[in-house]
Parts: sequence; C-alpha cells; structure tokens
Amino acid sequence: MIAENTLYTLLILLGAILVALVADLIRRRKAEDSLKDRVHILTTLADSIPSPIFYKDREGIYQGCNTAFLNMLGRTREEVVGKSVYDISPKHLAEVYEKADNDLLRKGGVQRYETQVKFADGSIHEMFFTKSVFHDEKSEVAGLLGVMLDITERKKAEEKLRLAHETLERKVEERTHKLKEAEKESRTKSDFLNTVINSINHGIVVIDAKDHTIKLANKAASGGRSTEGMHCFELLHNRGTPCVEDVGLCPMHQVTKTGEPCTTMHNHTSPDGEPRFVEIHTYPVFDENGEVVQIIDNIMDVTSRRLAEKALMDAKDLAESTNQHMSEFLDTVSHELRTPMTSVQGFSKLIQKSFCDRFAPITSENATLRKAADRIEQNLAIVISESERMVSLINDQLDLSKLQSGRIDWKMTRLAPAELIERTLKAVTPLFSEDDISLISEVEEGLPMLTGDPDRLMQVLINLISNAAKFTQEGTVRCRVAREGEGVLFAVSDTGIGIPEDQIDHIFNKFKQVQNDITGKPAGTGLGLPISKEIVQHHGGRIWAESVFGEGSTFYVSLPAEENKPPEGADAP
Repeated sequence: MIAENTLYTLLILLGAILVALVADLIRRRKAEDSLKDRVHILTTLADSIPSPIFYKDREGIYQGCNTAFLNMLGRTREEVVGKSVYDISPKHLAEVYEKADNDLLRKGGVQRYETQVKFADGSIHEMFFTKSVFHDEKSEVAGLLGVMLDITERKKAEEKLRLAHETLERKVEERTHKLKEAEKESRTKSDFLNTVINSINHGIVVIDAKDHTIKLANKAASGGRSTEGMHCFELLHNRGTPCVEDVGLCPMHQVTKTGEPCTTMHNHTSPDGEPRFVEIHTYPVFDENGEVVQIIDNIMDVTSRRLAEKALMDAKDLAESTNQHMSEFLDTVSHELRTPMTSVQGFSKLIQKSFCDRFAPITSENATLRKAADRIEQNLAIVISESERMVSLINDQLDLSKLQSGRIDWKMTRLAPAELIERTLKAVTPLFSEDDISLISEVEEGLPMLTGDPDRLMQVLINLISNAAKFTQEGTVRCRVAREGEGVLFAVSDTGIGIPEDQIDHIFNKFKQVQNDITGKPAGTGLGLPISKEIVQHHGGRIWAESVFGEGSTFYVSLPAEENKPPEGADAP
C-alpha cells in the first residue's frame, strides 16, 4: 500500500512536471512569436525610414540594415548581413569607417561626424553620421547602431547661401563704396554749384511758395547777409509785410497761379538800401503732384541799362529832332537855292550862246583873243555843268524829302512789266549811242500785272541803268525781267568796275557814292539809290545789289504782283 502511494505521488509529481514543461513550452512559444512580431514591426519601421540605418556587433560584422542602406550600396541584404565593412566598401574608406567604429566601441556614447559617401550610381553624397553603442543583458557593449542622413542638398543650399552672402557682402561693400563716391561727388558738385551760383553777378533766390521763406540766395542777392529764416519781401524789398497780390507786380503770385515762367520788371531795394530797377525771370519748381512748391527768381539789376536806354532814347529823340531840323533846313535851303540856281543856269547858257554867236567869231584872226575865248567857253561850260548838277542835287533832295515825309502824290495804276521796261529802254537809248557799251533786254513772257506809279518805277529803272552805263567803260548792260515766286524780279547787270565789298552795304544811304575809276571822281548826286529805295519800298518791294569788284554789279528790284501786293504803307521784307 505504501509502495502504491509512493508511486502515485511520483506519477502525480511527474505529471505536474510534465504539465509545467508543456506550459513553459507554450509560454516560450508565445514569447518567441511575440518577439518575432516585434522584430517584424521594427524591421518594417526601419525599412520605412528614408535614411540609411545599419547595426553591427563588436567585431564589426553587419547584423542588419534597412532598405535605404541597401539601396545606397546597391546590394542585397544577403550581401551585407554577416559581412564586414571591408567586404562592401573600398579599402581607404573601410579603414576610416573601422577607425571611427572602434573609437565609439571603446569610448561609448554617441558619435557624430560628416563625410562623403559614394552611392551605387557613382554619385558622391555628403552624409551626416550618428552612431551609438547598444548593450546586452549583461550591460556590456554588444555593438553599434548607425543612422546616416543625406545632407547633400543642405550642403548645396549652405554653399549657395554662403556664396549669396559673399555676393551680398561684396555688393553691399561696392554699393557702400559707390554711395561714398556719389556722396563725395555730390558734395563736390554742390560746392562747385555754390561757387558758380555765388560767382554770378546777378541775384538768384529760391523761395518757398507757401510761406515765402528764402531757401537759397547767392551773394549777389543777399549781399553777404545770412538769409536763414528770412522772407523774400524782407530780403528783396526791405520791408516786413508780403507783396499785395492784387497789385500784380509780384511774379511769385503769377507763377504760383499759372505754373508758367514769367518775366517782370520790378523795383527792389539793394542790401545797402538803394532803390534799384530789376528784371526778374521767375521759374516754378513742382512736386510729384504737379503743385508749385518753390519759386526760382533770377534777378538782374538793369538800373544801368535802363539809364543807358533812357539816355539812348533821349539821344535818339535829339538825333531825330536834329535830323528833322536838318531836313527842314535842307528843304528850305533847297527851295531858296533852286530859283537862283535856275537863273544862274539860264543866264550861263544865254551868255554861252551869245559869246559863241557874236564874240567868238571875231577872235579867229587874233591868236591871243582866240586863246582867251576858248578859256571863256570852257569856264562857261563848267559853270553850266555844275549848275545843272546843283539843280539836279536840289531836285533830288526835295524829291527824297517828299518821299520820306509822305508828301508825294502817287499815281497808282495797273501796268504790265513788259511795257514798263520797254518805255524805260526807249528813255535810256541815248546813253548807249557809242559802240563800246551795248544794252540787252530779256523779258519773260506771261508775267503778272503790277500795281504802281509807272513814272516813279521808271525813275528807279532809269537810275539803275544810267548808273550801270556810267560805271561801265566797255561791255554790256543787261536788263532782265522774270517771274519770282508770286511777284516780278527786275535785274540790271553790268560788266563795269563793280563795287568794293566794304561799300556795298552803304550805297543806299544818302550821299554815299562809289568812286568812279573812269573819271576819277564820284558821279551823280549820291541820292539816286536812296530815292529808288524809298520808291520800291512804297510799292511793297525790295531792292538790293550784288557785286564782284572789278567784274561788275547786278541790282535787283523785286515787286509783288497785283494780287499779292501788301497793304499800302506796309514794310517791305
């Protein structure tokens, strides 16, 4: 019985041990399954991380890695796990990695550094390594875990940022230098401008358009005084109140309202208190909204000029008055002289005729008397010639005086240019009776009609043609009539002595004559051309001359056609 109980107890104990073993086996199996699940989760988690991850044992043998690490190396898991760094990296890099691993395993802790890694595609990447040791259940270092972060783009960005920063610093330095140079140049220009402004001998003032304060004034305007806080009416008028706008004398009010520059004459007071007459050229200065904010006054002291102008006007009035008196005197003298000169001329001719008819014949037999008679005839001829010249001079002077004073009775009518030149040529034919000078006329057909005094216009043309004949010893005098624009142009040319260049501008002045090299003396009265000029200008025309000294001259008369004739009294161009 005892033996059976012992056996039963052993069987029960054995059963309990067996149950315990089965239970332990079941527990272990569950733990292994749980561990496998956790390992699977950790592996999946590691593979989902884009950064390469690896772990090694103490001997440097890879125990595992994630997919990113395999992709980086271009290898399979079987080609990495169980291998050393020398199996998967070039020797020179493997030595670097091994030395870093050994330092970490020896010292423990965490290791961080940057280095370059060659990827499977041959590209070089900048990588940031973070490695730390892990321990076993005995708390001893069992291996190391490494995480690699690709910082290539960050490095590129940092390099770009560095370059951008350097570029920015360089540009800032260059800009600063340019600003300093510009500031220096601006100061130089400002100093130069101030020097220029202060060297100008007339006043320049810049005025605020709102409060009338002086913003700038050169020395000529300020007289060397400080203008800070001063108003324009204090500086320019030496008074304490602004100009009255209604008076309209102050250019500031005008320019502020219109926005347009203006020029005014104004009474100012000089810095020493003397009244001055000034001419002010005023200009507006606008802001970005187009409003007048400042006024620039360019002030020129014209006191001396005004005094000179007044003196000139007084002298002009005196000259005109004197000229009027002289003209009146010449008219009076001419009138007074014309009658006795006519008598002298008449009696001289009568004496000459009586002498030649009655006395000269009886001296033919006496040589002494004949010689005296010839001398008397020559003297009488000179008296008659000079008296005729004096009568002509008196008549021309009276004629010119009437033209200038408007006392001529003009007989205006329609006339054809061809008829006018034909009548003129008939009148001057006797001047060309000798064979040495020929007269040629050229008249264009279809010329427009003129309106004028035919006798006076003939007087002009006869004077020009007779002058041409007078100053031409041999050759040709040519009269041309042609259309000129809307008018008619008369031209009288000769091949005579010509007019010196220094005299041609004065030949239309009274008593101005060209020296006649043929006779050695001036010919005529010196009034023919001034009279011709007055007549042509009265007809709205123009008269002028062109000449080459020693080769000849051409005188032109331009007259407007009938429909283009300017109003009577209008000035010729």
